[in-house]
Amino acid sequence: MQMVKIQIAERVGRAKALAELTLRGKVICLPDHVYVVPEPALEVLNEMSVTFVELGRGGLDYAEKTLRDSIANHSQRRATG
Repeated sequence: MQMVKIQIAERVGRAKALAELTLRGKVICLPDHVYVVPEPALEVLNEMSVTFVELGRGGLDYAEKTLRDSIANHSQRRATG
């Protein structure tokens, strides 16, 4: 299954879109309104007229690496800040 990293910058509709996506599958939430979702979620977002930017895509290993990288970056910021 392809996983897609997206950013939903617009506040309007973001909460409703995320609520709908979580009913349909896994959603990985990252900082700065970035999410990793299954590829079919893009069709749902388009149907809901939610604007998003695609940042990358890959398999489940891509999703896991994206999450690990985000955790590592957050830990580094807390240690230096």
